[in-house]
Amino acid sequence: MPGPLDGYRVVELSEGVAGPYAAMELGDAGADVLKIEKLQGDRARGWGSKATGDLGASFLGMNRNKRSVALDLDSAEGVAVAKKLLEGADVVIADAAWTAHPDLQPEALTKSNPGLVHVHISEYGEHGPMANRAPYGELSAQLASEATTSLGVIGEAPVRMAVDVAQMFTGIYAVQAICAALYARDTRGGQRIDLSLFGTMVAMRSTLWVALANPDEWWGFHLDSYVKPQDYGYQCKDGRIYFSLARPTQEQRDDLYREFNMEWVRQDPLFDLVNTDTAGGTARYSHVCKPVWERAFKELPRQQVIEAIRKTGGWAFEKNNYEELVNSEQAQFIGLIDTRDHPGVGSVSTVAIPWEFADTPASIRRPAPRLGEHADEVLGAAGFSASDISGLRSKGVLATV
Repeated sequence: MPGPLDGYRVVELSEGVAGPYAAMELGDAGADVLKIEKLQGDRARGWGSKATGDLGASFLGMNRNKRSVALDLDSAEGVAVAKKLLEGADVVIADAAWTAHPDLQPEALTKSNPGLVHVHISEYGEHGPMANRAPYGELSAQLASEATTSLGVIGEAPVRMAVDVAQMFTGIYAVQAICAALYARDTRGGQRIDLSLFGTMVAMRSTLWVALANPDEWWGFHLDSYVKPQDYGYQCKDGRIYFSLARPTQEQRDDLYREFNMEWVRQDPLFDLVNTDTAGGTARYSHVCKPVWERAFKELPRQQVIEAIRKTGGWAFEKNNYEELVNSEQAQFIGLIDTRDHPGVGSVSTVAIPWEFADTPASIRRPAPRLGEHADEVLGAAGFSASDISGLRSKGVLATV
């Protein structure tokens, strides 16, 4: 059964994370995705451990459900081929500064294809003193948007988030914007969409900023990361957990003290604070009360602690490392990791599709492509003869697989 975007054609003029991730999600939803690369290939092809040749682990995880054609876009013939392949596209996802050729700029492409939804991704947007920079400055976007001040140790230098959060969320926002633009296209025609890593990070922070109760102290609902030390969870006998008591009654608190064999807590100097604080990551004084709870938890298996807290209406869960996450019962049940054979590589594991459509299921139909792997197939369908394709290869316009 075809996916919800079956019949749409997406052309990717992008590399790295943001654009390729967006294009992959559209492909997962059924769109036909053509990845046009430069002769040297996507800059992310070599990221991570190498599976084989030009296929690194990061690339494999961001480029399934695509076909690849690699062209010399510094040549007139290469640009002409790219323009031919762009004919009839519903969506183009393009990085700022990916190519300087005027025929491949948003204005030229939308002029020749009025129904085109053109997504333009940059580091800081299309206006202002830092306009139209290529969207590869993950660290600068994090720092400029103030996002990293939530990490690290109070009073010390900011710490980079360990995931490419600016690029990943820009890719996700791109998918949302594309679907909205396709919905509007029947009555309003195609349009250009501008997205930036910087804008994405600021948008992500906005829900936290408006929740600040005391900006001078950087305090407010669930905003304690500004004023507290790093939280590594609560140590139990067999691992760490994270929890919140969610304002239990005194009777529920007393039940917990008995369940956790905490008869001693009433004599603890911190008892009054422990007995009124909500505990866990959402509590105002959780970092002060933490040693009291860990004194009790260290003798108990974490599942017992989790179940007892949940009975009070609070929430609690295991604080997993990577191995625990992928091997957890829930991850196995929902199929968190997709493993399948990749021709020439062998078994490849990637994070599975996050959506479940009841009637138009998303699917993984192709593994990440080798550089220029589908040139003959794609160019042939676009009207190029076998001799045309051979001639382009002999001139160095088309990559040789």
